[in-house]
Amino acid sequence: MTTTAGRAAGIALRRFGRRHRELGYCWAIGWCGVGALAMTLVCVPASLLTDGDPDRGWLRTLRRLADHYRTVPARFGGTAVVRPYLRDRPPREDPAYRRDLAFLALESVIAPVLLLGPSALVWYGLFGLLAPGIAALLGSPGGLPHGTVLTSPAVALAAALLLYYAGLRLAAPASRLHARRWLPRLLGPDPSVAAEVERRRLAERVAELTETRAAAVDSREAELRRIERDLHDGAQARLVAMGLALGALETLMETDPDRARELVRQTRENSARALTELRDLVRGIHPPVLAERGLVDALRALALDAPLEADVDAKGLTGRPEGPIEAALYFAVAELLTNAARHGDAVHARVELSHDGQVLRCAVWDDGCGGAHEEDGPVLGAGGSGLRGIRRRLSSFDGSIAIESPAGGPTVVTMELPCVLSSPKTSSSSGKDSAPS
Repeated sequence: MTTTAGRAAGIALRRFGRRHRELGYCWAIGWCGVGALAMTLVCVPASLLTDGDPDRGWLRTLRRLADHYRTVPARFGGTAVVRPYLRDRPPREDPAYRRDLAFLALESVIAPVLLLGPSALVWYGLFGLLAPGIAALLGSPGGLPHGTVLTSPAVALAAALLLYYAGLRLAAPASRLHARRWLPRLLGPDPSVAAEVERRRLAERVAELTETRAAAVDSREAELRRIERDLHDGAQARLVAMGLALGALETLMETDPDRARELVRQTRENSARALTELRDLVRGIHPPVLAERGLVDALRALALDAPLEADVDAKGLTGRPEGPIEAALYFAVAELLTNAARHGDAVHARVELSHDGQVLRCAVWDDGCGGAHEEDGPVLGAGGSGLRGIRRRLSSFDGSIAIESPAGGPTVVTMELPCVLSSPKTSSSSGKDSAPS
């Protein structure tokens, strides 16, 4: 009962936080639209009076601003807009240059109208909640500040809560409409050069895949060298020692029985250690529970052994991905849970798995101190090398990783891998209680 109530409270808190993040997006981008008006008054006359030299400061600022807006759709579940600039054309002959100017002018109108509306409702609702107190402080003769229509405190409170709720509800569709529809349409490539931009994007994609495949080969070779080193320094050394001990036993059994019994005991201990090291080595390559029970149960078993309280939600997963993808996600989640406890001081974590028919998505949430950032690759506090390893591991399967970790937390790491699920196999459905021990 307590666990269910706590889980429901956690879901409610996450939903509450998401609503207010969307409201914050509306507030911030809405005021940025107001700032875009000032830039419009500078950039449009400058475009008419200058030669469009790409080294001019106003043009560099315009492109940096447009590039920043092109990354916004990815934060709302969409895809970042491709940079449409043509390197072999001067700015005045590049359609993207004109589209950036048009975006700047229209954004200064659309963003305030579309996005400041939900924020205004919320702020006016908060004003309604505070109006009686303000009236008491100001000593208004009518009991409420000038301009307040509702004079009944109960009605004012109900209206304030309604406005606040309406603002939160409108923030999500308004922010998604702006991020997923408006920005891609205006900041994407012009139809006249779309084919050229697409060819350039595909060429860059080929170069990226070539680089990731080379990194995957290097990673595989490093993994094989690690396995060889672990076998040589661990199990192999113990097996050699066991062989020498068995050879000595043939002599000691007749000449020194006590010493022979001690040697038998040591040999037994060495054999147990060798088996343990071999199991650990196999588990590091491909955990047995992953092969036997699948990704969901393997993650639930991992959650039981994690250094913090962790839950696994896989209701949206109706089958199993391929073995290598399961292994990649398993080790990625293991690294993230370890980082959350070690570097983020997290107490609770949650792993959510879903599949939309083409992409397997895994989101790992924790209530730690946050502070994830990217610096020569993803870096999370002192655990940056682990996250860089995750990115390399996922890139072998054309996967991606996105980190959302404001200072103070929470941290949400979302991993996506393109794959098709096989037919459902044996999998438990009761959460942590049914995980294998």
